[in-house]
Amino acid sequence: MMFPSHLSGTDLGVFAVVVVFGLIVVLLFTFDFRGSSKGPSIPGEEPSDSEMGNLLDVGKAGSLHEYLMLLHEKYGAIAGFWWGKMYVVSLASPEYWKEVQPIFDRPPELFKLFEPLIGKKSIQFANGPSGRKRRQVMDRSFSHESVKDYYEYLVQIAKETANQFSTSSLQEHVPLGKSMVAMAIRAISAVGMGRAFREEKEIDKLSTVYELCWNEMEARLTEPAPEPHSKREKDFQDAKTTMQNIVKEYMKQRREDKDKAERLFIDSVLDCEFMDEEEMCDNIMSFLIGGFHTTGNMMTWCLYYLTKHPEVQEKVYEELIEVLGDEDIKPQVASELRYTRQVIDETLRVSVLAPWGARIHEFDLQVGEYIIPKETPMLLPFGVVLQDPNLWPEPQRFDPDRFNSDNLKKLPNLSYQPFGFAGKRKCPGWRLSIAEGLVFLSVLVKRFKFHLVEGQHVKPVYRLVTSPSEEIWVTVTKR
Repeated sequence: MMFPSHLSGTDLGVFAVVVVFGLIVVLLFTFDFRGSSKGPSIPGEEPSDSEMGNLLDVGKAGSLHEYLMLLHEKYGAIAGFWWGKMYVVSLASPEYWKEVQPIFDRPPELFKLFEPLIGKKSIQFANGPSGRKRRQVMDRSFSHESVKDYYEYLVQIAKETANQFSTSSLQEHVPLGKSMVAMAIRAISAVGMGRAFREEKEIDKLSTVYELCWNEMEARLTEPAPEPHSKREKDFQDAKTTMQNIVKEYMKQRREDKDKAERLFIDSVLDCEFMDEEEMCDNIMSFLIGGFHTTGNMMTWCLYYLTKHPEVQEKVYEELIEVLGDEDIKPQVASELRYTRQVIDETLRVSVLAPWGARIHEFDLQVGEYIIPKETPMLLPFGVVLQDPNLWPEPQRFDPDRFNSDNLKKLPNLSYQPFGFAGKRKCPGWRLSIAEGLVFLSVLVKRFKFHLVEGQHVKPVYRLVTSPSEEIWVTVTKR
């Protein structure tokens, strides 16, 4: 490097310092510290807002799932973006997921917006050895053997719903979503709490306050929380208090119940010595919400797709008659309903019922050729992979044959993960959810044909659980 000849020794020293400082500044602005010297930088978006990061972009896309679809279409199977001021990496590949599979911990910041509803001591926020210990307590109530004991209750509840449908005339429009959520509330109450809702007014009350609470939580993902004394905040707090009172009543009644013929989920919580009263309430609230919201929407989408594909509906009916005849479904024969299970699996895939999950790791993690820095939240966009045309040709097409044994053999491991998969943190109630689907279909489709009321445009809303934007109306005819 040649220095100007007119500079003195002192001037040369100052000039050299300035040059070195300038080089450091250039490096600071050109080097991407989100990557690592061990590998290439992770592709992705720069923050579009200094405070909100890319969350405003999420809002413009319509939902986090829709934003992630666009993000991965642009950048590939790994991409980064900004959740407020927090850098997040999204992994949309079964191959990449193998590296995340052992990780248990979840990034609490990504689920923080739901804390006002489910409580700060919910299992959703529990990490480390303590979280694993709490998760084991809950998993016992949803083991393969435990779920077998629930079939009788589920059949009874499905028959109650069928009896309500039987009073409908051909011209009467039945609200499918409301009916399925009501059935799911009865089911989760009976198998988890030992008490089923019997009064329609009570079911409507819980459904109404829950919807208000849930919609408020999801609204806070892309917009500021309401002011403390606003009507919006007051409505939310009133609805949340109603839900908490319902949970506390559950707890009180179960403690007073002297004739406990079976051990239920609520018992595993109430008998847990290392949970205080607040944690018990938070975990039961989380169980209730996760239980009826997911199953209610799964059944809504399932029957909707059957109305759109009457040939599939008839094939389900034929299998039910062949396997069950006039008998009720029992756990011993549930595995024989192979096509009915394929319909449930395809419903979960096409509807993208649970669009995403997340994990966090205390050490740097190598994923493919990339290094994800420690403590970086990692999104697992289940919905993006479930809609990947390379795995699922014509991904929007409803085709239960995708899940026959021959086609399943062609798929890479972890291609189909609608309930999550990583770190022994798969949805604890996934076995129960499948059992509910098989039981409910076995009762309803054996007795009725479902028809979609004409003129409806059914649009999904991709929240933490995907639901129709408006009620779906159907008519039913007896077989």
